[in-house]
Amino acid sequence: MKKSFRNESNCNAMTLIELLVVIAILGLLMAILVPSLGKGKEMATALKNTSNLRQIAVSTLLWASENGNKLPSPQYPGGMSNPGPKTDEEYYPAFWNVAEMDGLWIDGVVFGYMYLAEQARREAEQENYGDSGYSSTGGYTFDEDGTHLRSTLFENTRSVTQDPEERDFHRHSYAMNANLQYDRIYEQVPSVDPYLTEKTLSNLVHAPGAMLYIECSEPNVVMFEDREAIIETGVNRWGERGKIITAFLDGHAERLTAEQIPEEDPEADDRVSSRFWRGVDP
Repeated sequence: MKKSFRNESNCNAMTLIELLVVIAILGLLMAILVPSLGKGKEMATALKNTSNLRQIAVSTLLWASENGNKLPSPQYPGGMSNPGPKTDEEYYPAFWNVAEMDGLWIDGVVFGYMYLAEQARREAEQENYGDSGYSSTGGYTFDEDGTHLRSTLFENTRSVTQDPEERDFHRHSYAMNANLQYDRIYEQVPSVDPYLTEKTLSNLVHAPGAMLYIECSEPNVVMFEDREAIIETGVNRWGERGKIITAFLDGHAERLTAEQIPEEDPEADDRVSSRFWRGVDP
């Protein structure tokens, strides 16, 4: 019985060559699978951030529906001068003056609408706000580095992964298109910068194809002139052939290649570029 057991054990034992072959096969499988797993993780990250930007775009359109069917200005006070006799608080839509900064859409307008408005409404029942705008913080810490954007829909997690040393979360977020055609009324009335005014949606007749938000780590407000900065951001976050997350005026979001972002002058007679950047035909 003992002899038989020893023989069976010897038969089942692996030789050194067989063990090396198995290790080689496992190594080959890992070499094949690991890049695929990495690619799958990257795709999941892209889908998550695309969904996040879509929610931001939809929230922006909801804001517009509650504010005269106009998109928020990229910055408050915007390009439109207050003609009086109303105060600024009465004339401009409400914005949150975070960290003593201007009401940039990403901080004091859309972020405030998505994360602070409900609490602000509750507080409004108890007291009036100061002249600087809504004071509610919603428990978020506001500073010039955009700390309040961290772990919210405004944070591009791929950007954080690719550049973990960057502490300014404005650079880990998205940019609003200020290139959309401004209302004609601003040609007759005082305006610091017509492109920083609110834009009436009904005037953007080709709105579904117009870009509203896009990835950009430089300014959080972009125009056609910032196209190269947008392309560079896409390369830094997703690689040479990576796609850039973009949201449109119809509320949908998708990923575009660099070639899909029009490079022709939108002010010229290029209809595709004008519709993408300005929301109107040239």
